[in-house]
Amino acid sequence: MKAWLALIAGIWCAAAHAQDGPQSVQAYPTRNLRLIVPFNAGAGPDATGRQLAQGLSERVKRNVIVDNRPGASGLIGMSELARANADGHTIGLVSISQTVIQAMAANPPVNVERDLAPVAHLFRQYTVLIVRPDSPARTARDLLQLLRDKPGAHGYASGGNGTPAHLAGELLLRTNRVQARHIPYKGMMPAVTDIIRGDVLFACSVTSNVAPLINSGRLKPLGLLAPKRISALPDVPSFAELGLPDVDVTSWNGIAAPLATPPAVRGRLAAVLRDITGDPAHAKAFAALGLETAYLPMGPFGAVIQSEVARWAKFVKEARLHID
Repeated sequence: MKAWLALIAGIWCAAAHAQDGPQSVQAYPTRNLRLIVPFNAGAGPDATGRQLAQGLSERVKRNVIVDNRPGASGLIGMSELARANADGHTIGLVSISQTVIQAMAANPPVNVERDLAPVAHLFRQYTVLIVRPDSPARTARDLLQLLRDKPGAHGYASGGNGTPAHLAGELLLRTNRVQARHIPYKGMMPAVTDIIRGDVLFACSVTSNVAPLINSGRLKPLGLLAPKRISALPDVPSFAELGLPDVDVTSWNGIAAPLATPPAVRGRLAAVLRDITGDPAHAKAFAALGLETAYLPMGPFGAVIQSEVARWAKFVKEARLHID
């Protein structure tokens, strides 16, 4: 009898949990969402985050508050995300930067592979080589020649250690066997300001940061570090077209959540994000930032993060990169 009662109790509990699961997911979210963007307001990731927040708000019928937490190439924001309540109401914009900087830091405060839960991979974007409009380098070949003529005399800017701008700059130098000093800034916008003023010779920036400045004539693009041209900058040739060695740093963006966030909640979020990236109006806005939609659900996105952590840890070691 006791065994029978235990069996009945077990069946009842299982049924109760099965019933509670879909109901809790169906009710989610029960309050406003917070989207942590680990970079400065006004930067490319911020524009991406705000467009996503708008799409999320429209679909889940809750306000989505963008919370900018810049610093340490995204690790500060990701640390905040890792500490948040794992109920799906706090999520974060994660990118290639966090997989790189944790390999460069002696004691990173967060590991994106082990401390966060993937929700969805959303975009990829490419990098463009930029100078000020009146730069003595009129072409990419001109720039490389300037670097050869005065090894180490010129500087290149980035938005911080481990960012795509830093990686692309290092790959450009190593591939073409030239030298330049890395000058990390606290965000890409201050770096761009110094390029426009002529304080720094060049940078390799993701397109979402600089496409509007290129289109307005405030920056001059010398080439796209990508396999092909993109719709956001249709007049900018790729390095392949220019006959230069391939230097491809394909950046990516996705959404992550605190580690213990239930898979069912993450799955619901992922479905909403897939709908946003497939919406023509939002897709047009993302394309204007130089983003290519590349949706992957949480499982495959987790595999991407794992692969990127291993890839960039190897590169950081071989290139002897460190935090300046």
